[in-house]
Amino acid sequence: MAASIPNRGPELLAVDILFLAAAVIANLLRCYVRIAMVKAFGVDDWLMAIATLFFVAYCSSSISGVRHGTGRHHSDLSQENIHKAKQSWWLCYLFYCVSMISSKVSIGCFLLRIAVKRIHTLIIYGAMFISIVAGVVFFFVTLFQCHPIYYFWNKTEPGRCISNEVIIGLGYLYSTFSIISDFTFALLPGFIVWNLQLNRRTKIALVPLLTMGCIASSAVVARTPYLPSFRSADFLWATIDIAIWSSVEQGLAITAGSLATLRPLFHLIANRFGLSTNPTRPLQSNYAGASVEALGGRRKANQTELDLYKLSAMVETRVSRRDRDEEMENNIKSPNWFQTGFPRSKRNSVSERKPVEDTESQKSLHAKRSDESLDQDGMQITVSKSFFVTDERR
Repeated sequence: MAASIPNRGPELLAVDILFLAAAVIANLLRCYVRIAMVKAFGVDDWLMAIATLFFVAYCSSSISGVRHGTGRHHSDLSQENIHKAKQSWWLCYLFYCVSMISSKVSIGCFLLRIAVKRIHTLIIYGAMFISIVAGVVFFFVTLFQCHPIYYFWNKTEPGRCISNEVIIGLGYLYSTFSIISDFTFALLPGFIVWNLQLNRRTKIALVPLLTMGCIASSAVVARTPYLPSFRSADFLWATIDIAIWSSVEQGLAITAGSLATLRPLFHLIANRFGLSTNPTRPLQSNYAGASVEALGGRRKANQTELDLYKLSAMVETRVSRRDRDEEMENNIKSPNWFQTGFPRSKRNSVSERKPVEDTESQKSLHAKRSDESLDQDGMQITVSKSFFVTDERR
């Protein structure tokens, strides 16, 4: 009986499918929350959607590579399959870089929404900057590591490539910058939330959600020891662990970064199942202003207005000045009659005040005041008051 051919491709295939499904589902839920519930689809959401699309492209190339020989020894493959598998590897380089840059910047923009202090903002920008620089450098070095480009996967043609030591060194540098930015995004939300005027229970609940976007660094740490395998001539077999942990890194970054925005959905589900006594009522907000339901506003939060996590303590019901004037004009019965001008709503219904018949003495007093209020042109001046009420939801 012939010995079975070693093949670790199915391991990579399973990881690709698992983390791709998780990332796509999490990102779709994020889009639902931001579009349907919060109505504030921002820059960070677009960037995470881009990261998801490139992760789909990455997994497609990775699965194609498995089909042609990734995870197997070169001695067990034909030259044609080696060429196709290595071409898929080269495409994975590029898709990986774009996906990780987009996801890291998305997480940074997400944190910028709630950054209060200038030092926090500068730290976030710094972490985003080193992520972008490291990713862009890695992208172009891997893109042009061979001349001509196709020489990377087809060594039968004349050409040359840069030393593998450059790729390994660049891999270590990229991993270092990635870990630094990830741990920055992990630790900073704790300081941001702790300085806000929230109760301790809410702060403890928010910190884990905000720090979820950084757990991809665990995959970077796990991948680092395998970087020297780039030196191996049996490339498709030796680099399978790098491919696996790269898939895990992207899947974790997108999934965790998207889950960090789903608190309104979690709150709604908890309310439906009776796990929360605080009702969920999504309110519309424009992205340029302050958000009401989740991290939905583009402007920076301050310490007194954190409507971001459904923590608002007051909902105001206002009537426009023009509407109040028209209503008072239609209902004025005497020169000194006042009407509150409350809006009619299902929640805040206030019965209209009906004027009471004046007594004889009051009528004479009103007539006297009316005569005194006429100016030279005979114009009557009426003083009116209007009010607005606030409903405090606690």
